[in-house]
Amino acid sequence: MWASIISVFLALAVGYLAQRTGLCMVRGTHELWAKRPAFLLTILLCGFWFWLILPTNMPLPDTFSHQRYSVTSAFLFGGFCFGLGASLNGGCSVSTISKLARGHYHMVATIMGWIIGWCGLSSLPLTLSYSAIPPIESPSLTVVIILFVLISLILFVIPTERRAILIGIVFFGILASVLTLLMPEWSPSQLLKDITAASIHNQPERWPDLLRYIVIIFLIVGMALGAKKRLSLAEFTLRPMQLLKHLFAGCIMGIGASLALGGNDSQLLLALPSFSPAGAMSIVMMVVGISCGIGLKRWFSKLNHGSKE
Repeated sequence: MWASIISVFLALAVGYLAQRTGLCMVRGTHELWAKRPAFLLTILLCGFWFWLILPTNMPLPDTFSHQRYSVTSAFLFGGFCFGLGASLNGGCSVSTISKLARGHYHMVATIMGWIIGWCGLSSLPLTLSYSAIPPIESPSLTVVIILFVLISLILFVIPTERRAILIGIVFFGILASVLTLLMPEWSPSQLLKDITAASIHNQPERWPDLLRYIVIIFLIVGMALGAKKRLSLAEFTLRPMQLLKHLFAGCIMGIGASLALGGNDSQLLLALPSFSPAGAMSIVMMVVGISCGIGLKRWFSKLNHGSKE
């Protein structure tokens, strides 16, 4: 009972911090190319705080320990597709919900596209093989060193005006790790993955329980509370082309998440801290896909600017 109550309020805090810090891999990749890698690095290390909050001798949750896979083309292509779609969308999985909570209601099209892409690919008669590898059972000294270096960089190297955001992301990672410990399958990607398995693959035992939906609702409430400015429904302008763009981007994200067994939230909070080779390469390919999407958008912008001249 207490674990459920704590999970709900942790989701509220996680949503608030995600909104206030502007947590987004697309933004992080933009900053990476602007030679400010600290934002993206702090995001990538969010899930590793799990190892520092894990009680001694406590067994790993099954959902966490079953995240290690060998690298296959499905993870590589899936990560690239998700990143490309996220770039075209202007936000990854968490930031899509953050924008929706700020009143950017066109992000509903992204979520619908994500569902269509994920469920559409899952319903096809494709045979994809995923080779699981044994889980790690205890935290590595490497994790402690990496996180110590990260905190040292934030406190002593990063300019003062940027420290607050990065420390906020660190707190997001810590709270999200505690939530992962209590409920490993809390993330939006995991929820969609289980809904798909239950409905498309006829696995009724995978239907999420009520608590998981409540956690997502409180995640969104936290994001709404953290918004510095919200767009009211009366101010929102419905533009068909904008909806089509985000629906298309969401479909690509959904296909990528289906191939890679999760969006960037699952990869960051479960696969990457599990030291999964597939999770690591999925994240790398997401950054590559986002970078390609940024390049495409700039190319189209220059093309349109040149045609107007």
